[in-house]
Amino acid sequence: MKKFKNLERYRVGGTDSNMSLAIPLPRTPAGRTYRYSPNENAHPRHFLIGDVVADYEVKAETRARMKLEPRSSQTVCPYSGVVAADDEFTHPDDRQAGIDTVRHAAEEDMLALVDGMFKDLGRKFSSSKFVSLKPGPKRRPKPKPHFVRSDLLRELVCDHCGRDYGVFAIALFCPDCGAPNVRLHFERERKLVGAQVDLAEAQGDGLEELAYRLLGNAHEDVLTAFEATLKTVYLHGMGNVPSKPPRNDFQNIEKAKKRFADLGVDPFQHLTSEELATLELNIQKRHVIGHNLGVIDPKFADHAQEAKMGETVHLVASDIREFATLCQKVVDDLDAWLAGAPSPTVGQDLPPLLAASPAHTNPSKEPPTLESLDVRLSELARQVALWLAKKSTNGNPQDTTAEGEEIVATFPDATERALEKAVAELEAEGFVTASGAIGRRIPFAFATTDLFATFDPVACGTDPYADAGELIALIFAAVEAGEEAIDPAKLHEGLGWELRRFNPALAIVVAHIDSRRVSDEYGGEYVARHFFLLPEDEVVLERLAERLKGRSR
Repeated sequence: MKKFKNLERYRVGGTDSNMSLAIPLPRTPAGRTYRYSPNENAHPRHFLIGDVVADYEVKAETRARMKLEPRSSQTVCPYSGVVAADDEFTHPDDRQAGIDTVRHAAEEDMLALVDGMFKDLGRKFSSSKFVSLKPGPKRRPKPKPHFVRSDLLRELVCDHCGRDYGVFAIALFCPDCGAPNVRLHFERERKLVGAQVDLAEAQGDGLEELAYRLLGNAHEDVLTAFEATLKTVYLHGMGNVPSKPPRNDFQNIEKAKKRFADLGVDPFQHLTSEELATLELNIQKRHVIGHNLGVIDPKFADHAQEAKMGETVHLVASDIREFATLCQKVVDDLDAWLAGAPSPTVGQDLPPLLAASPAHTNPSKEPPTLESLDVRLSELARQVALWLAKKSTNGNPQDTTAEGEEIVATFPDATERALEKAVAELEAEGFVTASGAIGRRIPFAFATTDLFATFDPVACGTDPYADAGELIALIFAAVEAGEEAIDPAKLHEGLGWELRRFNPALAIVVAHIDSRRVSDEYGGEYVARHFFLLPEDEVVLERLAERLKGRSR
């Protein structure tokens, strides 16, 4: 029997007295992990890395534009291009999460060792006439620390190496291979603008004003993205130390050319005179729409021969698409300048996204499935855990148990050996505690708080951790009102939830309160009869609530 059962889950080497541990990084709903640039000037520094498109083939012509061999032990800052070891990109929140995870595992192991010592003493003195040891109630395992991670609005798949990643707004490089991805960013903008234009064209009779508004927004989005892209590339080229602030220089072609002349590049060089005129006209058109409610002014009338003062500027879907295409040609040139060679992916379809972020899908309408849960369990172990969660009528881990015979009867298609292993998996991951006996192959299983916290979103459509955040707010309100002993029955009544939903959230909360201030209720309706809060408990709960912000059911 291992002394440090919980720590052993993360052990990758070393000895019992000097373990080497590897703590899995928390993931976002779309399966990405947080990264943080070591370059202090690479604002906003924060980005995400996901998986790689399955069977993605890295071609020789794209490899020439890369800073790194894909899937190496280094990462590229997408905002600045700085290359460093993967570990240097660990997000501060994840460092703290690792510390909290190891602390929890160590504390649970220490408490288990103490429990074992007293259990051994009980056996030694069981026949003594002079010493009597009476065991107290069985200690409930404290749930593992829980960390919320959120996806970003802009997610991409590198069209050079197939890596999925997420950034704030515009980034310059793929964090895996380091290839410039500026044109990829703008291509995404073109796709979004195209969808807006399609929506405008789909408006029927009587909705002309709405269609015009949609076209106006799409037109403005093109220039906004174009200006931001030019400015980002320029500032990168100048080492983020321009001779003078660019202000609105990139809303004007001539001023933009002068700016890029500082870098020895003309991103407009491949546009014909007609294309330049069209680009300039659309830039001016955006100013009229954005600042003059679409009414033509003298400045715009000078650029457009057919424009008449006081009339509404004309917007046509095809013109917006052409505007976006011309901007894309300029951005493609900048992308080529960054790499020293044009991208061989120009004109190709964008790689499909591996997972849409919550910015594009509503997770409340798409509940998790058993297969999508981020747990290291076999299919059978997942099914047993889900059955155990559904089996509970009150959500109380103390009352949620299963005997071996019951498990066998519930899963008749599985062998006893497979079920025995499934229960062992659940125990290894902290979802049950198991109690074996002589002659009993499949042990007696007791649910833990972690089982409900993980499987209730599938079993019941509720999220105990999200509920815990709401419950903490109610507890603090009770404390502010002067209540010393917190009564779970009052909390339950105030929330109006079913008991099956309330108890898992309560179990999470009381596990973060010093056990000396929690009155357990065995055989009762709630996981605790009442509890008290001291300032140190309030601090712990405040930090738990802070971690749970953004948790969505």
